[in-house]
Amino acid sequence: MSSLASSRAGVRSATLSDRLLDAVPLASVYVWLSAVYIVEAWRRPTPWLFGDELKFTQLGRSIAATGHAAQRGTPQTVYALYPYLTSLFWHIHSVAAAYAAIKYVDVLIMVAVVFPTYALARMIVGKTAALFAAAGAAAIPSLAYSSYLVEEPIAYPYAALCFYLIAKAFFTRTRGWIVGAIVASLFAPVVRTELAVVPATFALAGIFLAWSSEPARRWRAHWSTGDWVGAIVLVFGAIFVLTGIASRHSNEIQTVTRAYKHRQIIQGDWAAGALAIGMGVLPFTAGLAALFRAKGEQASRELRIFRSVAGASIIAFGLYTAIKAAYLSTTFATRVEERNLMYIAPLLFIGTALVLSRRRVSWIGLAAAGAYTLYLVAYALYHVTQYPYQMGVQLYSDSLGFAIVEQANRDIGWTPGFVRVLLILMSAISVLVLAAPAFLRGRTRVATAVLAAAAVGVIGWNFTGELAAAAGTNSIARGAAETLKRPFTWVDDATGGASTLYIGQEEVDQNPEWLLEFWNRSITRVSSLDGTLGGPGLAGGPNFTRTGVLYQGNDIQAGAWRNAYAVEDLPCIRLAGKPVASHPYRAGGLVLRWELVKLDQPDRMVSDCMGIYADGWTSASDSNYFRYGGPAGWLRIAYSRPENYPIPPTKVQIALGTMKIVDQQPALVQTTKTVNGSIGNLQSKILWLRVPAGGFAVHFAVAKKFVPDDYDHRGDKRQLGVQLTYDWYSTRPHR
Repeated sequence: MSSLASSRAGVRSATLSDRLLDAVPLASVYVWLSAVYIVEAWRRPTPWLFGDELKFTQLGRSIAATGHAAQRGTPQTVYALYPYLTSLFWHIHSVAAAYAAIKYVDVLIMVAVVFPTYALARMIVGKTAALFAAAGAAAIPSLAYSSYLVEEPIAYPYAALCFYLIAKAFFTRTRGWIVGAIVASLFAPVVRTELAVVPATFALAGIFLAWSSEPARRWRAHWSTGDWVGAIVLVFGAIFVLTGIASRHSNEIQTVTRAYKHRQIIQGDWAAGALAIGMGVLPFTAGLAALFRAKGEQASRELRIFRSVAGASIIAFGLYTAIKAAYLSTTFATRVEERNLMYIAPLLFIGTALVLSRRRVSWIGLAAAGAYTLYLVAYALYHVTQYPYQMGVQLYSDSLGFAIVEQANRDIGWTPGFVRVLLILMSAISVLVLAAPAFLRGRTRVATAVLAAAAVGVIGWNFTGELAAAAGTNSIARGAAETLKRPFTWVDDATGGASTLYIGQEEVDQNPEWLLEFWNRSITRVSSLDGTLGGPGLAGGPNFTRTGVLYQGNDIQAGAWRNAYAVEDLPCIRLAGKPVASHPYRAGGLVLRWELVKLDQPDRMVSDCMGIYADGWTSASDSNYFRYGGPAGWLRIAYSRPENYPIPPTKVQIALGTMKIVDQQPALVQTTKTVNGSIGNLQSKILWLRVPAGGFAVHFAVAKKFVPDDYDHRGDKRQLGVQLTYDWYSTRPHR
């Protein structure tokens, strides 16, 4: 008995050692890729993808502080996991430390896609091929999202886990795996809303699996032509019924399927093409071709299951991406949404591993996949809106698959025409490589060398694309850091975390405010006098009493604002209180300043002006100045046209009058004095107005505006009047 026990212990020990040794290659892939991506995250000094990253920051901080989700103090119903995960780190006092911790954990979670990908691949291929699939899934350009404060870092590996659990449930048919797959699928929408297609994938994969089963084949063997026609009619009928039901419950689906069907196809193809470029073309072609059974292939249940799961996933995520992109084009912008399709990348890499390892491919599948891929990269994306292959931007945030050609455009001068030819060659070479084993039978070493070189090239292309995407995002982040300027947390440092209002006007570029809000937790309310500040979260303009008290809604008693501090966006806004700090920032190529004021209570405006951009130019709507009270004094109005554009002088008119609050907003209701003048190029003028005690208003009108881009072609397409400043004095200075 003692000898038998020792023998069994030795077997267990050997088995454990073998398993540990087997795990070393996969663990090495995870460790090395994690190390690279952590360095990339470390080099990203600040978020910049707003409002996504600010939205999840607001929710996470609110959950950490109160246990409830809110944005800018407004409660939100949130069913997403990511804010709750990040809330754990927002308990850290330092914003910089919390931000770094979230980035590094995001990296470790996202790179974990290697584990479910490897496990799923091992159901149909050997260890080496499965390792290739896992490395490819974790090296795609979209892994650069691992340093962003968005849901992709947890959603991407979770989707791969669901694919594995679904396949395992179909394979084992045991209660534990089935329950695990069902629970994981139902929980998927909580991880990310888009993963609501995972339960649909589960159901569709089951239908495909049943359809391809041997009993179903024997049943179909006796079908007549009429039976096949009837089956096709039933399938389309089911699709119409399901689409109708979905349309009743989703405005997005209803809008797109009724009025924008063509956009689904076009923009779905764009997303697929971006994914194909990012993956290096070959895995996209091979992954699709792997869905078809090759001639002479030995049938296996594992392959049927993989193809059913992969096919269902590609259809489900493809439809979701197409519908979402088409809907966004009607409400927001026309975008290439590879970001929503990247979840099928692990399945495409597993399909590629299958084709490469078995050295067998369906000719029909290869022809169809090769032709579709060629169409995507050579035509669809060459004629994409804005720029071919999006090469006119530094980084296309919704489709990181473009990053490698965008970086090559900047660094080595690749043009869209060159990229088009290159991608056509890559498509042709991919087809030849996948077909090569059939023509190299008997020349095993040559075939092996060709396939090995292709596999190494694919991983190299993907990893280069990821490095390019990370370089792009970090370059943008460094530019954002220059916009905000250090110290980023200057408001928190001065206020000690006390509630702070940010108030501005004519906010053409909201990025400085978004950055300020991210780095300073004390900013709890955001507003603008003219409604030019947006979300994420409440950003409506304030209402006013006759004396300038700020409030929200109609009830002044319930809604008067009582913030401890305020950040004023100079030069127009003056709140009652004591200035305690100021900070420079960059906008529109200019260095401007914010001023931090310790407020009197309740929050009250002393004066403000509208219709002036941050660089001092008046806008197309002219300018108004309001003062809410105080003694009589003098208003200094300085206006100029410092640019030497070839435009004639223009008339200006300054009207002084009585201010009254109309519908909770200040307005000039009766003009008491009018001054007419003019201004020409390279002229500067100053007007002193004697102004009465109490509230008053001034309207400054410029007869003829101009657009700078019409003359210097530098991209400034605003309608401008003059550069204008207002300064109130109790007595007129002697100068």
